[in-house]
Amino acid sequence: MKLRSFGPRLLICLATLLLSSLSFAQTENTATIDCSGATPGAFTSITQAIISSPDHSVFTVTGNCTDNIDIQRRNDLSFFATSPVTIQAGAPDRSLLIISNSQDIDFSGPITMNGGTGVLVANSNNVKFFSVTMQNSSTFGISTLNSQVQVFNGSVSTNTRSGVVTFGGTMELDGVTISNNGRIGVSSATTHLIMTDGNDLPTIVSNNGIAGVQISNSSQGDFTDLQITNNAGNNFGLQAFTNTGVVMQGGSITGNTGIGVNCVATTHCEFFQTQISGNSGGGIQISTHSELALDGGVQISSNTGAGVLIDQASAFGSSGGNVISNNSGDALIVNALSALDFVAPDTITATAGNLALNCNNGSMVTGDISTYKPKKCGVAFQAVPIH
Repeated sequence: MKLRSFGPRLLICLATLLLSSLSFAQTENTATIDCSGATPGAFTSITQAIISSPDHSVFTVTGNCTDNIDIQRRNDLSFFATSPVTIQAGAPDRSLLIISNSQDIDFSGPITMNGGTGVLVANSNNVKFFSVTMQNSSTFGISTLNSQVQVFNGSVSTNTRSGVVTFGGTMELDGVTISNNGRIGVSSATTHLIMTDGNDLPTIVSNNGIAGVQISNSSQGDFTDLQITNNAGNNFGLQAFTNTGVVMQGGSITGNTGIGVNCVATTHCEFFQTQISGNSGGGIQISTHSELALDGGVQISSNTGAGVLIDQASAFGSSGGNVISNNSGDALIVNALSALDFVAPDTITATAGNLALNCNNGSMVTGDISTYKPKKCGVAFQAVPIH
């Protein structure tokens, strides 16, 4: 049998592919945008640059700009500011920036997007904002529809309505401050919402006019080192509802006007090493066939009202090592056909005149509750161990 050698042919193919990739890289267009007009040959507006340039373009942006930017059906456009740049909405009743049916669009600051009706991203993938401030919109700071968006080490602030509003797709907020917006800091529906730190900077949702974070309608929230603090409006720090799941590790939900955490309508909320304290409407409320899981290191303290209320056929499971203390109402209430399951002991203490554990209306408790005193939770509420 004759053996054939493919060595030279393979080398030729590899060389051809390499030259092809190098040729593709060399076709990437680069240009300068100087909205001041001081740079000879540079574009004088972002809109002009987008219209006049192909896909796979990289723009260096200098000078402050007045523009309403529309990016539709484009691929691989990147905008870099090497020094602080402000983009002011030219028409205040229009979006400052629209990105639709596009992919691989990047804005890298320091860039401030100011005014108009904010930023809108629709039906687009891999859209990124690095060190970008979105402020002073007459509606939302940034809204997204069925898109994949990341905001990294920026801020969304002082917008008339909510700061971040999403429907569908994925929104990732890394090291972002969302503050002083007129309504809700972050409102997400049918979205995978990721909120975590960026370069060791936490994501902070604070001082918004109505509430902190709302996530709903079959969404998933994955939160790490998130801080939800001092939001007003007598509503909530964090609310999750309608077939939604939230997992929060680290971070804090503190000082909000209203309840710290409200999980309702077949929703799962899970916390690990999180502080929930100083909220004026109670610590955590779980209701309407929902679930609470405390995985250890959770502190629920100094809230006005109950520390934890489990209500309306809902369930609470504890892995142990959590603390519920110093709340102005009962520490832990289980009500209306709900259930508690203590896998391992927690520290649960009541303030004077209140109960550490309060069981009502056909509820059921599993696990050792002997150390929780005072309590109202007789034999009728305690599950019989199966041997």
